Amino acid sequence: MKNSLLTIPVLLLAGLLSCSRLTVPEGDSTLDVNWVETPTKGAATDAEKKVNSLCFYVFDAHGMLEISHTCTAEELADRRAGLNVKLGNKTVYAVANLSGAPLTAAGACLKAADLEAVAVDLADNSAAGFVMTAKGSVTVSAGTGASCSLNLARAVAKVSLGTVTNNLPSQYGALKVRHAFLCNVVGNQNLGGTASIGKWYNQNGTDVANGKKEATVGQGGHEAQLPDFTWKKYGTSGQNIALNGKYNFAAGTVFYAFPNATTAIPSTAPYTKNFTPTCTVLMLVAEIKGTLYYYPVALSKQLKKNTDNLVNVKIVGLGNTLEDGPFNRIARADLSVEVSVLDWTSGSTYTETL
Repeated sequence: MKNSLLTIPVLLLAGLLSCSRLTVPEGDSTLDVNWVETPTKGAATDAEKKVNSLCFYVFDAHGMLEISHTCTAEELADRRAGLNVKLGNKTVYAVANLSGAPLTAAGACLKAADLEAVAVDLADNSAAGFVMTAKGSVTVSAGTGASCSLNLARAVAKVSLGTVTNNLPSQYGALKVRHAFLCNVVGNQNLGGTASIGKWYNQNGTDVANGKKEATVGQGGHEAQLPDFTWKKYGTSGQNIALNGKYNFAAGTVFYAFPNATTAIPSTAPYTKNFTPTCTVLMLVAEIKGTLYYYPVALSKQLKKNTDNLVNVKIVGLGNTLEDGPFNRIARADLSVEVSVLDWTSGSTYTETL
């Protein structure tokens, strides 16, 4: 008898934590949950909007987990799910496209704070499905139940390279954009968006953290970390742009990073042994008369989740050589940059400080 009594709470806990619809006592009610992608002014591709998997977590008025539920294929297609819950005030969380260890950690939460603290790496996202979250509050009443509509928002920010214009002096002629990559990319976050940042990809534009110029991404076989999100190469010889010409890279060049609240711009001599966090930087590399020049665009107005940061560039003069240091400041007379920040509430444009 003693063993049987001990088994009962264990079974109850296992049922509480399972990601499936639970059977609840008669007299409770139904919570109808539907969801949409948070609308953005920046265009989103089908992959960026895709929901491959979705889990709901419903917490009671005390912040304790009452039920978790993984949507079926039918529910994903219908964009709604009916959950049997107890009466009262509820907080509903939705987590999309999270798999593996982070999902296991999320499924083990008992409190809302535990769910928000679940760690997510930038690598947990993929081009086929980005981690998204949503949160809402609702009161479930007897008889009528309740409905809750959630707006899913991507946890990452997008950086898009738009147009590059060649306004070099006539003696330089055409240029070739060889490649572009993101530097100082935030690599860790949690589902609540409150994590202390401790992981950075492509620190100072290198594929190692020792800050050596010879390890600069794109040189000597050195590759970008998370290349699907942080690196783009334009063929074997680069994208040619004639003198006074313009090329629109449009959706062909997009990068992804977690939000970065750091506004500090990399120093003119960033190659130091110890990495100092800075704002995220889009590095554009162009070949002009056989020499590679680096044009750093410091995204110093902060990267925010679920925003599209569209970068348009006019190259007016020569950039930095590898020997000079790719992060050296470039005079505005040599490079003009406009960044449009597009999100789900408002759009703004600013001229970047280089």
